[in-house]
Amino acid sequence: MKRELMNQADRIVLEVLYRSFRVLYRKDSRVRKEIDGWADDLTLKLVCGFGGAVLVVRHDREHGIVKLKRAQKADITMRFKSVEGAFQVLSGQKSVADAYAEHLFFLEGDIFQTMSFVRCVEYLEGYLFPGFMSRRILKELPGKQIPALEVYALALLENGN
Repeated sequence: MKRELMNQADRIVLEVLYRSFRVLYRKDSRVRKEIDGWADDLTLKLVCGFGGAVLVVRHDREHGIVKLKRAQKADITMRFKSVEGAFQVLSGQKSVADAYAEHLFFLEGDIFQTMSFVRCVEYLEGYLFPGFMSRRILKELPGKQIPALEVYALALLENGN
């Protein structure tokens, strides 16, 4: 039951992550610059352990990123070894860097493009997590170009497709 609750939480966080990416693509010049630097039609897949939540996105010149239903083969895949490991990262208990150092996930694909994605995630964490959490998992708190409350509000209104 604990695993299933973590899996549901992972699904929700991945949806918030995706919607927030779309908001910040429009509202934060640093995120826009990072995403625009990705290869055209680059697909990125996050897998939260065996049988866990999955998010697949594709870089699109017009929209920044769009969510795909499923992709058999992605250009970059971050595959967490367990639902629990994914939950620790997605809930802000561990940074992506710590998870990488602790071998909580496998990475398939271009590490350069992946680091760009991780920088975007760090910007997102700076917006979405309260300061005490962000300071614990980020080496440096990124400045905000818009209020965090605006990101949350726009993410709620964002079309999930």
